[in-house]
Amino acid sequence: MNAVITADIIAYSRLSIDEQDSVLSAIYDTLEGRMNARTNVDSSFLISRGDSIQIELDKASDALRAALLLKTGINQIAIHKGNKNKPVIDVRIAIGIGGISKKRAYVNESTGDAYTFSGRTLDLMKKSKRTLAIKTFSEVFNAELETEFLLLEVIMSGWTIYSAEVIYWKLLGLNEKEISIQLKKSQSAINQRNKAAGWHGIESLLERFESLLGNASIT
Repeated sequence: MNAVITADIIAYSRLSIDEQDSVLSAIYDTLEGRMNARTNVDSSFLISRGDSIQIELDKASDALRAALLLKTGINQIAIHKGNKNKPVIDVRIAIGIGGISKKRAYVNESTGDAYTFSGRTLDLMKKSKRTLAIKTFSEVFNAELETEFLLLEVIMSGWTIYSAEVIYWKLLGLNEKEISIQLKKSQSAINQRNKAAGWHGIESLLERFESLLGNASIT
């Protein structure tokens, strides 16, 4: 099974040109640079109109990690508006799990159930104000993951920019000592941010997701 992530930046048109440039830079840094360099995730992606992203993943089990990397990469962008600690820029992400019947050179030209599920789910999310959702062939999988994603959304709603920053590097495989060096903060500060962001719960969900999607056939 493959996965397709379809995402859009929330209220992208309200951002300044410089802010839009920061978003695009964060997306490219994450998806084209760090994710490929530091993880085993095999993906290709396309950005259209500046605010619409599609990511094609060879392995369905990689989808949640890729989705969270995209979200935290964007959430950690600092813009001096309102509460400077809260993420100002957010992204709506739909994951579709299924086959890709025709792979083409460009992601937006490929077809298959994974694309259909992802695109339709994102359309529904715009009405329900969800920020993370998934659709597979299996109603059993859908029921479990829907519950887990709803809980994850609650956790993510409490993130600060600093929470997103730490989770981002944890997703890329760095330990607390390495993150403290990367961010020039004490290891105890990184540990506190980890706890506040709910990393242990997120890590357990990632393991469950990767096991569920990696070892089972979705029919």
